[in-house]
Amino acid sequence: MFPFVLAGKILGRIYPLDEEFDVFFFFPGYAIGGAERVNSEIIKTVEDKRVIIFFTKKSPNEGMKHFFERPNVVCREISRWTDNKWQYWNSFIHRGICSHYINRQKKAPAVFIGQCNFGYKLLPHLKREIRVSELIHMYDPKFTWVWAPFIRFIDTRVIVGEIFRQKFADCYRRVGIPEKYLHRLKIIFYRLEYVPEQFHERNFELPLKVYYAGRGGPQKRVWIIVDIIRKCRALHLPVEFKLAGPLRDELPEDLLSDGTYVGELQGGQDMYRFHRSNDILLMTSAWEGFPLVIMEAMAFGAIPLVSNIDAIPEHIRHGESGFLLQATENEELLAIEAVENLKSIIGSRLELRRMSDAAFQYANTHFGAVGFRTKYREILGFLQ
Repeated sequence: MFPFVLAGKILGRIYPLDEEFDVFFFFPGYAIGGAERVNSEIIKTVEDKRVIIFFTKKSPNEGMKHFFERPNVVCREISRWTDNKWQYWNSFIHRGICSHYINRQKKAPAVFIGQCNFGYKLLPHLKREIRVSELIHMYDPKFTWVWAPFIRFIDTRVIVGEIFRQKFADCYRRVGIPEKYLHRLKIIFYRLEYVPEQFHERNFELPLKVYYAGRGGPQKRVWIIVDIIRKCRALHLPVEFKLAGPLRDELPEDLLSDGTYVGELQGGQDMYRFHRSNDILLMTSAWEGFPLVIMEAMAFGAIPLVSNIDAIPEHIRHGESGFLLQATENEELLAIEAVENLKSIIGSRLELRRMSDAAFQYANTHFGAVGFRTKYREILGFLQ
């Protein structure tokens, strides 16, 4: 590795940055997703600083890219070199380039990693006085082997719920990480870019409108949602489903052609209109942090019907501000449980209105911008 990193440092000297930066961010990408949206909100907390972002993995779409393009921000796309397993030596070279850029700043900058593999592997090459922080969007045991070798270089690890403090404590004990590193964990809840000032009251008229918005993949288990749709239709329940996101390849042809799938939304107003026009947010994830889409749904008075996993029950009380699905380990039972919940609430308009208001009030109280901004500026070293 050393010759390639050294070559990168030399290239960094030959092709220096054009200006000084206060913060270096390392994010995987800018595709449509809750994690990407949260990353972009962190960028907003340092609107008075000069910022450079390195995107290190190829993004399947550019749905969130515009959120990162701000007047004080320079975006660098380096995935061509850092996300190429056939030319992995290029990743070594860019560790040298990026570390040279950071180390040669006149004033030591802050470095922030948004659960980015390249960002972790860069850390041993930085000067020790560089302040390093990261955001762990969710706990994944397999990902431990990415960050664990670099734990001593990370000053602050941001987590998104109390449940993750215990999960990381168990993880540290299991893999032999000293307990002293637990003190570097800091909880900062996500924030919403926009929380409506007024409650969006809905009538919950039939058919009840159930929706999902997000990406696919093993974590989200969209195939369970497809099963739920099939079961509801077999029972002729007065329920209408809408699915949005980069899901086309995971949906059967009939859901693509009958209007159930509405395509990819670009975030912002498109997403807000989607929340307003639907009643029940359905998610059957296997694991999560605390999804931004749940926060947005609650802010618009939509009621979550979601897996009881990770940090989700820290914010949602079953029967009060949403519904928690308990059979998270058994996919068939989870689908049946979701259908039973929908059957029980069809026609319960007064109860649903009460829960909708409770969801809005919780979001309005807990997902604002002020605390989020202050806490992130503190860990980046900019709290005045």
